[in-house]
Amino acid sequence: MESDSGTPIQSRLFGLSATSGIISQQPWPVVSFATLRLLQPGTTWDQLNPGNGQYDFTLLDSYLESGQTHRISLLLILFRTPRWASSKPNDTSCIDGPGSCAPPNDLNPDGSGSNQHWKDFVTAVANHSVNSGYARIRAYEIWNEPHNLWEWNGTYAQLVRMASDAYSIIKTIDPSASVHSPSFAWQTEKVRQWMAGYFAAGGGQYADKIDVHGYVFSRNGTFGWPENMATYVPAFFDVLKQYGQKGKPVWDSEANWGRDKPPKRQFDNADLQAAWVARAYLLHASYHISRFYWFGWNTRGIGQLWKPDPNDPHLPGTLLKPGTAYQQVYDWIVGATINQTCSADGTIWTCGFTRSGGYMAQAVWDTSQSCSQTQCSTVPYPVDPQYIQYLTLSGDVVPITGTTVPIGAKPILLENQ
Repeated sequence: MESDSGTPIQSRLFGLSATSGIISQQPWPVVSFATLRLLQPGTTWDQLNPGNGQYDFTLLDSYLESGQTHRISLLLILFRTPRWASSKPNDTSCIDGPGSCAPPNDLNPDGSGSNQHWKDFVTAVANHSVNSGYARIRAYEIWNEPHNLWEWNGTYAQLVRMASDAYSIIKTIDPSASVHSPSFAWQTEKVRQWMAGYFAAGGGQYADKIDVHGYVFSRNGTFGWPENMATYVPAFFDVLKQYGQKGKPVWDSEANWGRDKPPKRQFDNADLQAAWVARAYLLHASYHISRFYWFGWNTRGIGQLWKPDPNDPHLPGTLLKPGTAYQQVYDWIVGATINQTCSADGTIWTCGFTRSGGYMAQAVWDTSQSCSQTQCSTVPYPVDPQYIQYLTLSGDVVPITGTTVPIGAKPILLENQ
């Protein structure tokens, strides 16, 4: 499937998206992560290639340099058609600027045409990555959320042609780089059907790995918890199997709980945000998703894990409760092996982990519990006598002195040593 179930969980499961603040005024993220996703102004096609034959790699170079300094691998999203190259340069339905969601103007609906604008761009980026003197781009994703018309309004044939050309170019210039599918989604039948259409058109043969945006809320904006993955992920894998793609690593290149405030979803309780992060990473590990890029580290009001100092962005700032939870779950599971996939007994979810030396652990939480302001409800959970302590998302180590432990919306980790 996505990785061998007997393989220890790797640090590369933990990835981040972040604004360019981390390479300019703000400090580098203080949490542990192995890989960074580049989907920012300054790293998209329209910004890197502002005119025919013109390239600006200034911001990209800053990321490449930081990747080398901090030993972080980089995932670059190739998308956003420049207006000068767009077949619909005045299309204002595109969310990222006029014409950005349209195919290039030298690519026909049936996939024929020179596609030279795209090929020149991909060639320039791949060559620059290899020759920059800094870290290389290790992975390329071919378009962002093409199932959304405001991101892509071309045909399957056009996008498959672009994937084919990019695959050939990147593999020629940098055979060690991986080329990925567009970022699909898994939370509705409609978006899974779009993915099926792309694979039916031949797109799968140009993807070393399959990318997805693992949101779990409904398409009308109704809030959802990570446990919805129990429905969405098997259906997603079924599509991969149907089109011969199962067995390729799956990367979740973007997900979070949604926006903190209305008008879309209101989810602003910091303890519940911490619970959401932890449960999401536990479930991603359980389903053997190879990487999960949290969106985002410093993106204000959208899955934010950290906020800058309001007076001086160079100062350490504040790691928020969900950011602390991110680090705690990293410490809980990286290097451990899953010996019990996450599963539910009523509203109580458990996942089991082992390490060398006889170490046993169990993550446990109760989806029926909640938090209000700074108080979280709990229920007593009968604990196996082998466990002697539990860890919390705040980083506390609590000795077990009785036959039960309190569990709530926020997972705890029971340990036998």
